[in-house]
Amino acid sequence: MKLLDIIRCEADSASAAHKRNIKKPNEDRFLADVDRGIFIILDGVTRVHAEYDSSPYESAAGDVGDIFLSEVYEYIKSQPYSLDPEEVLFGAVKRANRLIKEYRGRKSEEEWGFYPSTLGIISILRGSTLHYLCVGDSLGVLLRRRSKILFGREFALEALDLKQISKKERYDLYCNHPENRLSYTVFNGDEVVMEGVEYSYIDIHEGDTLFLASDGIGNYLRYEKIPDLLKQSPEEIISLSERYDRPPYAEYADDKTLIKLSF
Repeated sequence: MKLLDIIRCEADSASAAHKRNIKKPNEDRFLADVDRGIFIILDGVTRVHAEYDSSPYESAAGDVGDIFLSEVYEYIKSQPYSLDPEEVLFGAVKRANRLIKEYRGRKSEEEWGFYPSTLGIISILRGSTLHYLCVGDSLGVLLRRRSKILFGREFALEALDLKQISKKERYDLYCNHPENRLSYTVFNGDEVVMEGVEYSYIDIHEGDTLFLASDGIGNYLRYEKIPDLLKQSPEEIISLSERYDRPPYAEYADDKTLIKLSF
């Protein structure tokens, strides 16, 4: 049986770099392999913006995203189709996370300041079921008839109210911190990251539309009307989503990446 014997799938995708007062490349990464049923969305994370001053077109977080995406994809491709999907997904991200640890080993923690990392949704389609792992604050949105089904982990914004500590202390408090209810999981080479990885699955029906998105598009996907989302291309959604950004429209935007799957 081929991967997509049970349900037809078409993919469309787009990505756009940020609009900010900072020199940095797009640190999002994505992959949509319809033939193998592999769909991945990644959002790079860094907090050491000084690195862009000397190399505005390079990014350690981008490098980590490339390493992670390549390893996960190659691992999933190499596994038998009959193998348990949850086992495949966890095996893939464990291996990729180890490679990130090797990458960060080129400098000390003090030199890094904040370990470069990535997060997102890693998913595989088996027949008519989408199996996925979620880390961080990327978002999945399934449109079915007149309903929206949201999945993925949301970053706890309450943590931003911790004003009495430094930015580094703030991120140390909730990045890969399993005892903290505000924990924000990122793939940065730490073994503890696996405690924050969430696996689930969702059955796909003919006529469904699925979005996998980095967090810069999250509010638009939540609040835009379903008929409009169905007819809009990923490029249009990325552009229109800027109305939800702060500061005002067209002055600021995070990196934005979207995969749109139609079944």
